Amino acid sequence: MAAVFQALDGVRDIADRGQHDAEATRTCLRGLLGDYSGSVTGLYGGDASLRRGLDLLISHLAQPQSMHLTRYLVAVLQLERRLRRDRARLTALAAGLERTRHQADYFGRIDHDSVIHHLGDLYSEHISPLRPRIMVQGHAHYLQDSRNAALIRALLLAAIRAAGLWQMNGGGRLRLVLGRRALIETARTLKAAA
Repeated sequence: MAAVFQALDGVRDIADRGQHDAEATRTCLRGLLGDYSGSVTGLYGGDASLRRGLDLLISHLAQPQSMHLTRYLVAVLQLERRLRRDRARLTALAAGLERTRHQADYFGRIDHDSVIHHLGDLYSEHISPLRPRIMVQGHAHYLQDSRNAALIRALLLAAIRAAGLWQMNGGGRLRLVLGRRALIETARTLKAAA
């Protein structure tokens, strides 16, 4: 769940300030394009890579401060569930992500402009038609920039993938609501060990 929060934090930073933490973004993109072999920690490069997401998870679940973040989180969880049930869409998206992996290998950078724009296009093609649509709030100046828009879409796609991984490992909406205290304690433990 920390990866979901980290990706959504990047979305907020870009929308509000036109800036983002490049390393936190690369971590989210690694989680999106990497091969999952049963270890979420391994996929993201260790708990320390998700420190920003852990911090936000702890603070937001303990005392929500941002209605936008809550809305984004709820929408991401709903979109992940809808995507999981739509096998044809999921298969097409997986094929697109595989092409993007090759593109990232070719350029030698997971955050190359071409890779980011391709991820943004995948989001537009496969996720945007689903409901609910995530309406990102922020400054129009930043949101209208094509690189920022593509990066926001790429991070939303990363958040959906992270939500899917969380669900595969026993997470879900009910656990988020009823097990909030346990999630906070687990995040604090992971953060202390990172």
